Amino acid sequence: MNSKADLIAFTSDKPAYPQSKSKWFGKARKDKFRLVFSFYSPDGCEISMPIASMSAYLKREYPDVELVLDPVLIASDPVGYSPEKFAQRIETHDADLIAFSIMSPHWPPMEAYFAELKQKLPDLPILIGGYQAMLSQEETISNLNIDYICVGDGEYAIANAIDHLRGAKEGPADGNWEKLSDGSVYETDPHQIGDIQALPFPDYDIFEKEDGFDSVNSSIFGPKGVFVLPVMTGRGCPYRCTYCCNTPILEGWKTKKTFLRKYDPETMVEELIRLRDKYNVGYFEFWDELFLSNLKFVRAFLEIYKERLGLPFSINSRVEVMSEEFCNNVAEAGCHTIWFGIESGDEEYRSKMLGRKMTNKQVIEAAINCKKAGINRLTFNIVGMPLETAANMRRTLELNQKIKPEFFFFFPYIPLRGTPLYKTSLREGLLQDLKRNIHYLSSSNDKEFTLNLKEQPELLSQEEYSKICFEMLAFQEANNRLSYTDGDFEQGSEPAHADVQDKSFVLTEEASTITASVKENESPEMIAPAAPIQPHRSVLSGLVNLFRS
Repeated sequence: MNSKADLIAFTSDKPAYPQSKSKWFGKARKDKFRLVFSFYSPDGCEISMPIASMSAYLKREYPDVELVLDPVLIASDPVGYSPEKFAQRIETHDADLIAFSIMSPHWPPMEAYFAELKQKLPDLPILIGGYQAMLSQEETISNLNIDYICVGDGEYAIANAIDHLRGAKEGPADGNWEKLSDGSVYETDPHQIGDIQALPFPDYDIFEKEDGFDSVNSSIFGPKGVFVLPVMTGRGCPYRCTYCCNTPILEGWKTKKTFLRKYDPETMVEELIRLRDKYNVGYFEFWDELFLSNLKFVRAFLEIYKERLGLPFSINSRVEVMSEEFCNNVAEAGCHTIWFGIESGDEEYRSKMLGRKMTNKQVIEAAINCKKAGINRLTFNIVGMPLETAANMRRTLELNQKIKPEFFFFFPYIPLRGTPLYKTSLREGLLQDLKRNIHYLSSSNDKEFTLNLKEQPELLSQEEYSKICFEMLAFQEANNRLSYTDGDFEQGSEPAHADVQDKSFVLTEEASTITASVKENESPEMIAPAAPIQPHRSVLSGLVNLFRS
């Protein structure tokens, strides 16, 4: 195994650490260190992959540390998970540190929780990690109630925070920023772990409840009646979409060749088999930023997966690579659903504003290829974006109406600090103070569509925006038919040989191009409806209120 220094890109040109100004160095004096992990879940999902990975690392390297999970499951019980109730529950843990993994849209509603925690438990240090801390460092550490922020990969950084609180080694909690007693902040560089195979596979036991996983909501996209387990085959995405958190992280990565990280295919499949047997998994949901970030890995992985596992699964993809050959190959391996981003149905807007270079012909052809292969399609679409017009929005709806995905998903644009589209919003004077509780499912769930940017009536008025969103909602409710029905899919069956094109992505802004042969006005309805790949045991035949917990 490589050393930490081999795996992390960092510099040593920081000023000397003023240890005498640390409020927390050496403060944890109990025989057993207790760490509480938490995260905010507005959609009901109770799995956090960053926490799963940090938990696995700490259990391997710090077996004397006691780990407790206590997330804010606001969707399941808004009253029981109020800031006051949450702080009361955290008090019972008698913890030495509480660490939150926070996504940027979840920061505003969580600030009340930090305030309540610090008022009730002033001697409990609060550490924030996740995209919020990585991309909005100044905003995060300037919160009066925050003591540390983790500014990069968290596995080694959380361990360093533990050592720091214990006083186990001199110096800062490397990988974190610390707020000192005089209000100043000591900064260290973000950890960038280039070899994830040096880390253990994620730990799911931390999410287990008294009844095991029977009452754990592990997915909002997967089937009901079968245990769906989210997994990741690697980290990183080679694309620079202007709205995505991945882009500023990629741009700040010091050794680009280590940004796309994958596990060994054979080892990955062995781990999936272990998870299947341990948790009675019936369906895997691959949460990789882009499952296809390395098609050499995909080719090897699919061959082993279909021969040794064969469970149905879903993946994130890009239309540029969803050729007929590729769709057939992933279908043979058990792919049930592919999620892919359209984002905007207007080609010019999508290319210029979002950094997405695919054509509508490619979108249509990819959708047809999925359908022909028997794979369900779930499309992601963003509305209310900077400088978007009502005509742009209508083209998004029209393109989805044309391909009729098995699930049409649209959500309001949320400005994410550090991203190029956020900078565009700032430059155009469109940002507003967003303190309301917003997330990617809130508008559709609440049936309230409010722009998250300042209104530009000459382009898109609030009235037009709401009207088109309700048209999208009507299409969603009438169209969506993603289902999981009984069938004869047998675990361990031997599908035909798969030969995925051996072509890896490169770290460039331009996407790879696949020739589109479908005409712009060709109707995908000419193709027979997609037939779901079936799980190996009986599950419910449909999804009811898929996005409502």
